[in-house]
Amino acid sequence: FALSCLGSTSATLQSLMVAILVTAAAAVLAVATMWKVAAEAKRAEAQRAAAARWAADAPRREEEARRAEEARRAARRAADALLEAQRAANAFRVYAEDAAAKIDLFIRTRRRFDSARPLECACEIALIEQNLLNGAREIIERHDYGARFAISNSGNSVRVRHLTPFQGDATHRVYGKFECRPCGRKWESASTWRDKWQACQRCETRTYPYDQHPLVQGDHTDATEDNRRPHDMARCERCRELGRICVPGRYYAA
Repeated sequence: FALSCLGSTSATLQSLMVAILVTAAAAVLAVATMWKVAAEAKRAEAQRAAAARWAADAPRREEEARRAEEARRAARRAADALLEAQRAANAFRVYAEDAAAKIDLFIRTRRRFDSARPLECACEIALIEQNLLNGAREIIERHDYGARFAISNSGNSVRVRHLTPFQGDATHRVYGKFECRPCGRKWESASTWRDKWQACQRCETRTYPYDQHPLVQGDHTDATEDNRRPHDMARCERCRELGRICVPGRYYAA
């Protein structure tokens, strides 16, 4: 626009106007360059300041990293300790269950034990510790087995709390061993139940099994010292309660 206006002026004036415009453009360019240089200098200064702060903050970051690593290691140690404690607890639980079963069997196989009245027969704890398991008192006194064993008021003897060793599901049939104390007859049966008796075929004494275990393939339906015989429904408490034979069509596990 400025150059178009110069068309009507003299040549000298045109030259002067061109010089003014060139000078103004150079001034604008110089100012822009100064701003750019200043901005770059400011940015460089900010970067140097940030780098200085980063360097000054390095010890704190290293300390935080060290503490975080210690915390992670402590958490791993705690997790490992918890896992080891759980494994130890599980191992002891398995041991205690096996020990409790052995103690129960030990009590039920004493000469003075009456399989017709199993809840009335006591056994000296010292005898159990001497002949079966050192530390049996600890197993007997555990809260977990308070429902399985009953300790006398004197604390010297123990008796079983249940009529039979097996205390699983009442609908589960298990293998059992019997011994009639009055006449000495022994027999085994694959049709025994929780807290159920079978009567002795010799003297008719109602006898509870002293040992029971889950049925496995190969456990025959009924066995006696006279070899296999059909299940004696008339002398089986479970059959008499049901009004039919108690032998189901499948095996059960504890």
